[in-house]
Amino acid sequence: MSAQATLTDTVSPFGTYKVEGLVRYAWKLADHHDLSASLRKRIRALVAHLFKGPYDTEADGLKFRIYPGQNYDDRKILAKGRLPERAEHKLLKPYLAPGSVFVDVGANIGSYALFAAHCGAEVLAVEANPETAAKLRFNLTANGLGKVQLAEVAIGDKAGTLSLWSEPTNCGFATLVEDLTTGEWAGDWSPKDVTVRPLADVVADKGLARIDVLKVDVEGFEDRVVLPFLRTSERALWPRVIMLETNCRPHWAEDCTSELEALGYRAAGSTHDNTVFELAS
Repeated sequence: MSAQATLTDTVSPFGTYKVEGLVRYAWKLADHHDLSASLRKRIRALVAHLFKGPYDTEADGLKFRIYPGQNYDDRKILAKGRLPERAEHKLLKPYLAPGSVFVDVGANIGSYALFAAHCGAEVLAVEANPETAAKLRFNLTANGLGKVQLAEVAIGDKAGTLSLWSEPTNCGFATLVEDLTTGEWAGDWSPKDVTVRPLADVVADKGLARIDVLKVDVEGFEDRVVLPFLRTSERALWPRVIMLETNCRPHWAEDCTSELEALGYRAAGSTHDNTVFELAS
C-alpha cells in the first residue's frame, strides 16, 4: 500500500493493507511520551504524512482497518498494539455478559462496541460523523460478532439538524459544541450538517426493550444525550450503568453528574476521562 494513500476503503476485504515493521516503529516513536509535547507533535505530523493508512491490524483479538493519520484511537491501536481504553473496559466488563444490551453513543471506530460484542452483549453503536461511521461499519462487519446494530445519527435533546465540527487529524473528536473548537482544542475544524434525534427515538426504532450499559462520549454534549433520555423514558428503560466522558464537562449546559445522582445513580468507578455511574437498586 502506498504511503501516500488518503482514500477511505470500506470495500476491500480485511487483510488487504498489511502493517509493515517500519510503520509500527514510526507510530510508536510518534507516541513516545518521554519526548516533549511539541517534539512529539512535529514527529506525529511527519509520520502522519508518510504513513497515514489505511492499515489492517488486530488488537486484543479484534479486527480494525485504521487510518492513524486521521484518528487518535487508530494511532493508539497501531502504536501500542492494543485497544486504547483498557482501564474503561475493565470497569465495564463486570456488567457485560451474553444477553446484556450495550448502547454506545459516540462509537468512533468501534473500540467499545466491539469489546462489548466480544463479551457477548447485544450492541447498538451510534456515530454521527458520516466518514467515521463508514469506517465503523467496516470494522463491525470484519469482526462478525453477534447482534450489532449501527445508527448513523447524532443524539440530542430534540430532533433537527446541527453542525458537527470535526478536525482532520482526529475525526473521532467531533463535536456539536462549537465553543469547544477554540482554546485548548483549537485546530483546523470544519462543520457539516448532521441529523439529530433523541436517544429514546433511536432506541425505539432499533427495537431495544432495555439498556444494561450506556456509554456516552460526544465531546461536551453528554448532558444533552443522557438527561433528556432519562427524563422522558420509563424507569424500566433506564440503563443500569452509564459511562460518561467528563473531560469536556465545562461545555455542558447542565451538570450531568449531579443530575444523575439526584435521579438515583451513584459513581461506581472512574478513569482520567470517564466516570461510571450505577443505578441504585
